[in-house]
Amino acid sequence: MDMPEFGILAMLAFWASAIGGITLAIHWAKSKNRNGSDTEIILRSLKQRLEEGEISQDEYDKRVAELEGK
Repeated sequence: MDMPEFGILAMLAFWASAIGGITLAIHWAKSKNRNGSDTEIILRSLKQRLEEGEISQDEYDKRVAELEGK
């Protein structure tokens, strides 16, 4: 294998690993947002704040709708 062939293969390997890494990072970040337990914790916190009078019913409803994606 002469030097130009090695350079082309090294460049292809670099770009393949870079694109693959970016793709894996995007999939990982998207899967982090699907964690239902985080949403449950936030909903419990909002309900507690509503019961203690820290937020109004309208504010509670608005935030719950945002969490549920409506």
